[in-house]
Amino acid sequence: MAKLAFDTGGTFTDFALLDDDGELHLHKVLSTPKNPAEAVVQGATELLDRFASVIDLVKLQVLGATTVVTNAVLERKGVETGFISTAGFQDMLRIRNEGRYDLYDLNLRYPDPLVTRANSFGAEARMTADGAVVTELKEDAIREIAGRLRSKGIKSVAVCLLHAYKYPKHEQRIAALLREESPDIFVSLSSEVCPEVREFDRASTTVVNAYTRPQMAGHVAHLQREFANKGIDRQVLWMTSSGGLVPSLRAAELPVRLIESGPAAGAVAAAEFGRTAGEASVLSFDMGGTTAKLCLIPNGEPTVGTDLEVAHYQRFRKGSGFPLKIQSIQMIEIGAGGGSIAAKNPLGLLDVGPRSAGALPGPAAYQRGGTEPTVTDADILLGYMGVESFVGGSFKVSKDAAREAMEKLAASLDVSVDRCAWGIHDLVNESMSKAAAMHATDLGVDPRTLPMVAFGGAGPVHAYGIARKLGIKRIICPTGAGVTSAIGLLIAPVAVDLSASFPMGVDNWDFEQMERLLDDLAAQGAEVVSAAGIAKEAITNRYTVDMRYVGQGHEITVALPDRNLRKDEFLQQLMDNFTKLYRELFGRTVSASLEVITWRLRSSGGKDQVTRPHKAQVAVALKGKRSVYFNELGSYVETPVYDHYKLPLDQPIKGPAIIEQRESTAVVGPSGAAHVDGHGNLVINIL
Repeated sequence: MAKLAFDTGGTFTDFALLDDDGELHLHKVLSTPKNPAEAVVQGATELLDRFASVIDLVKLQVLGATTVVTNAVLERKGVETGFISTAGFQDMLRIRNEGRYDLYDLNLRYPDPLVTRANSFGAEARMTADGAVVTELKEDAIREIAGRLRSKGIKSVAVCLLHAYKYPKHEQRIAALLREESPDIFVSLSSEVCPEVREFDRASTTVVNAYTRPQMAGHVAHLQREFANKGIDRQVLWMTSSGGLVPSLRAAELPVRLIESGPAAGAVAAAEFGRTAGEASVLSFDMGGTTAKLCLIPNGEPTVGTDLEVAHYQRFRKGSGFPLKIQSIQMIEIGAGGGSIAAKNPLGLLDVGPRSAGALPGPAAYQRGGTEPTVTDADILLGYMGVESFVGGSFKVSKDAAREAMEKLAASLDVSVDRCAWGIHDLVNESMSKAAAMHATDLGVDPRTLPMVAFGGAGPVHAYGIARKLGIKRIICPTGAGVTSAIGLLIAPVAVDLSASFPMGVDNWDFEQMERLLDDLAAQGAEVVSAAGIAKEAITNRYTVDMRYVGQGHEITVALPDRNLRKDEFLQQLMDNFTKLYRELFGRTVSASLEVITWRLRSSGGKDQVTRPHKAQVAVALKGKRSVYFNELGSYVETPVYDHYKLPLDQPIKGPAIIEQRESTAVVGPSGAAHVDGHGNLVINIL
């Protein structure tokens, strides 16, 4: 079955088409930030028209990753949103959880809540932690709130009541009343979006969902119509932050779960490319136009966490943003991409990012209105990127425009243009190598022991420099490195992650209640996954639980043993799983009882394979030579430039060399040697 995947990014929108003959076709167009769907429709149309003879549109499956949700939150361009909490808790979004990300900063700041205080309302209703109703829901008051929301023109509302993760009756009734009064209103319930403990985190997640839901619903509906007009009448499948695909209806209802969809697709692809290259564990490095993402992939699977944070007030400072209780692939993000702007800081030193030129106006070399030098401009001036071969020659860039922008910054720093360009390139590499080292160290891994999978439009350009700083000896640049996230969509399974908080102590374990909880999660998972066309008998379920010692404030996630084990064996294995992981993380154990707080399920179909053997070539791979700067040699060097796709299998290429794909360019420095393996990966070994 043919598949068309698209990844809407900050600068470019990437495409990967797997046709009915099993051939992979790649494409790239500039993103359209004001309306991301325009770039999707443009690129999809161009690909489908070009390969119409080998595609059955009736059976074509479309897969998508998007930055619509992320951009709405970061740029605060979501809809005006209402918030209904238990009466007396209307200031929850401002009080937060009283945590401080810097104990000694007297002027500590957080991002302003996405909902104003004037749009926050209290519901007269109260339940205890064990489900006893203290105050019945006052329905007339909810109808009054609905009227006030309607008068303000608010079309989306988040509802988060105390203990609703376990007892959702009042939230469900509020939703029914709001819809009776305003049938078109979008209602996001915390008991559906995030049925987990911790009120502020649950509220924050629900508010982000409500804030972005109308936009995502419109984006999804628009693309479904566009594809239907082309004769493609199946639901688009969307990548979630945890690396699984869900149908359009699910994506439109729970957009918060798609907030890291593009980077997640890249991590899924990196794991697969690492496997095909014979590596079980790799460091994934994805550098695009606006950001770079680093992800540790141990034993072939990206690590999935249960917490995420976005829109930091202090960029990348944990605790300074909006917490989200969603399943997401753990990665670290740096504000350094091809479009990152270089400037002189107040101390008179060079800074790169976090400001970005994005797709519009873009780097100065794009000649679309950008006047400040960026990382891409520096890479073009240094010779790492070819002017005539940029995006396969389909997108013309100007070296003169890049130089003009660089000259202004170089003059302010009192250095040469070439020195300024190298400073930008090297400073970005230094920032990313430090972030990678910290990320690996946090997870207890020595980065020198890992090969790097480098992709994204700018990833292979910077991989060599970063690897040398980290002490990494092997770099893998996959075929189609510039659109790897789109390829990841073709590989990823249809999968949904579900959770439910229901505390249960190991000392008083209730097996009947456990079975009811897990069966309910399995039924929900089967409903979502089967809606994407997966047969129910092909669905696999993987259960985990968040556990802690009784009295602790935080949990760790451990695998749930086989439910078919004898009761005593089940509990012993559960305790053993927890104790083993706890000792690995903290170096000791505690003499205390254990309890489960949250139950989790990943319900999924199977993965697909899209890698193809590298075809033997008889054509000449050498495209020519150009002057390229290598700091190891201290000068520009006439460097051979090769076509990645024409390189013979296993032919050694001694550095320095430039190896170009249509979508990206790999730099092989003087200390490197490269070859193409049997799966089409460009493998760079650093001597």
